[in-house]
Amino acid sequence: MKKKKILFFVAHPELDAGSRYRVYQFRPYLERAGYECVIAPFSSPILFQLLRTKGQLPRKIYEMLICTLRRTVQISAASKYEVVVINREVFPFLMPLWERAVLRRNRRVVFGFDDAVYSNHPDVSSFRHPLLYRFKYGRGVDEVMKRSACIIAGNRILGEYARRFNENVTVIPTVVDCEYYRYRDVDPDEEGVRPVVVGWMGSPSTAPYLSMVESALTRLSEKYSGRVQYRFFGCPEYQPQLPESLSLPFVLSSEIKDLHSLDIGIMPMPDTEWTRGKCAFKAIQYMATGAVAVASPVGVTTDLIRDGENGLLAQTPDEWFAALSRLVSDTQLRRSISRRARQTIIEGYSLQKWGPIYTELLTGLAADTQACAGTEVLLGA
Repeated sequence: MKKKKILFFVAHPELDAGSRYRVYQFRPYLERAGYECVIAPFSSPILFQLLRTKGQLPRKIYEMLICTLRRTVQISAASKYEVVVINREVFPFLMPLWERAVLRRNRRVVFGFDDAVYSNHPDVSSFRHPLLYRFKYGRGVDEVMKRSACIIAGNRILGEYARRFNENVTVIPTVVDCEYYRYRDVDPDEEGVRPVVVGWMGSPSTAPYLSMVESALTRLSEKYSGRVQYRFFGCPEYQPQLPESLSLPFVLSSEIKDLHSLDIGIMPMPDTEWTRGKCAFKAIQYMATGAVAVASPVGVTTDLIRDGENGLLAQTPDEWFAALSRLVSDTQLRRSISRRARQTIIEGYSLQKWGPIYTELLTGLAADTQACAGTEVLLGA
């Protein structure tokens, strides 16, 4: 019997977190259900790395042209698949021009998104190519949502927006594989002997948010001199004036080891339309691996974190200092919050829970049923 085929349009290869967590990690579930999955990133591994560096414009243009030609061929074949999934975009710019080409060729198109791509863009000064970023999405995404067979939104806020244009919306959070994201339960004998490590894992685009908490981190160092260390993963250019501080690149192969090095994970964010659409993924990573999450109460973060139970919420610099001080000084509090946080992830934000739901959704669409409509996530369950 011939396998049914699903085509996924993604922006980047598996090294990109957005593609990895929203598409690639679901592939084994679909393959076990009998589907052949073809994942088509726009950027090649070479272009993906070039876009994260400055300069080399002629080479970037050349690689962009090669990737554009490849994308054109992929779009022309869209009619051969039972289902086509567009994760955020088909082409880096000019939405919905390229998406229209896909929608003309296949009526079973799923549009997936995990950021407020409909909003005014974030502070583009934090991006390598800020002028190009202004041409990425815009309100063209509204047309794509309206014409898609169904939509997969990364959280309830994005889902609420999508329902303005399409009633077939399923909310699936950005989740982690709890078998890969192993939990680190701290040895009680270590507590009180080694420094408490406060850290952050992210990207250059979100590193500017760390300025919101620098004064609190400085006060924490002064109060607990020699008892606190800092680790920042994902933006080596970020160099705060903090004692016992390291800023390191993100390395996929050491991701879990790096997360396990943290006792407390921070996720500061300003309250904007863009950040309200985020999926609180940093906090999910911390909570899955044993670090206690302290986060800004923005968007769906307040659905994920129950303040004082499975994490802490902080808004002002004084609140950040108080929350971090509380955790640094209370070993038992850290341990109890950490264990409840892990359970939150297992029950509500794990691949083990959502992999079967994702598979059922696409199976229903391939069979021309209405299975895509109306699945909601019970955040914080």
